[in-house]
Amino acid sequence: MILSSFILLMLVFTFFELMGDIVRNRVSPLMIGDYLANVTPSMIYLMTPLSVLLAVLVTFGLMQKSNEITAMKATGISIYRVIVPILVIAAVISGALFFFDQFYIPGANQRQETLRNTIKGKPAQTYLRPDRKWIFGEHHSIYYYELFDQDQNRFASLSMFVFDPQTFQLTKRIYATRAHWDEPLQKWVFEQGWSRTFHNSAIENYGTFDVKTFAESTEPPNYFKKEVRQSQEMNYEELRRYIQDLQQSGFDVVRLRVQLHKKFAFPLITFVMAILAIPFSLSAGRRGALTSVAVAIGIAMVYWVTSGLFEAMGNTNYLPAALAAWAPDLLFALAGGYMILKVPT
Repeated sequence: MILSSFILLMLVFTFFELMGDIVRNRVSPLMIGDYLANVTPSMIYLMTPLSVLLAVLVTFGLMQKSNEITAMKATGISIYRVIVPILVIAAVISGALFFFDQFYIPGANQRQETLRNTIKGKPAQTYLRPDRKWIFGEHHSIYYYELFDQDQNRFASLSMFVFDPQTFQLTKRIYATRAHWDEPLQKWVFEQGWSRTFHNSAIENYGTFDVKTFAESTEPPNYFKKEVRQSQEMNYEELRRYIQDLQQSGFDVVRLRVQLHKKFAFPLITFVMAILAIPFSLSAGRRGALTSVAVAIGIAMVYWVTSGLFEAMGNTNYLPAALAAWAPDLLFALAGGYMILKVPT
């Protein structure tokens, strides 16, 4: 019930956020419905840990308020026995979230990104292979790349195909191992590559370069930036292979490694939240469900801040990728386990 309420609220906010683009681009109701249906799985994935946390807090809080926990203790039932069903259910939900992320969410994220870009009137691009992107340029060109770092505005393995808009014949191809955006020049700087120009089907000119700019490449970094992270469009095995390919080519993959470990670490936080919620709910006494809601919001905020901090440290190589992904789970699990041991049984 809590999860459904969260999802409904988020869908309403998402709809009104896109209202301006919907009106401006005259998007059909069917497309809007299709987009909301495909964005729902990622919302479920993100909101389930908070929903479990709040559900456990409210349930045990109400049981404590009505003296049901006291009655159980009086009949000789240990508090540890009482919480076993909760932990089993939370563990099952954690496992379900992992498989949900492996088999369904990446495809749904690809579809919702396609629809979102259509709603926002963004350029045509491919979505079925997140590790190999094609995108239509502004001036009769098509870009192909393996990786685009949105923070540093850098491409990996970038190819640019320029064509004649009348005949659609290829007139030029540019390839670069790397490319970065130069802010003072307001141009893309291509590194270690080559360029070919064509006349009909014959190669007219060919040359290599170490560093070079091209007048045909005028799209700013925002043109290529995506609203869904690339790692969310791949399951664990696809992301692992993608990282391996990029690493063999000499590219920095530390951010992707953090996301790879979070494929396991994030679903497990559902189980950790259940552990953490139990001592807080039992200590709430007769203060009621409203107190539980406030406690849940506080715990969630602390978790997201902690998780973001460790992820940022992992992204900048201050921590190993595995530690950056798993540290929040371990810290909160230890805190929850310690508090459960301090609860009178």
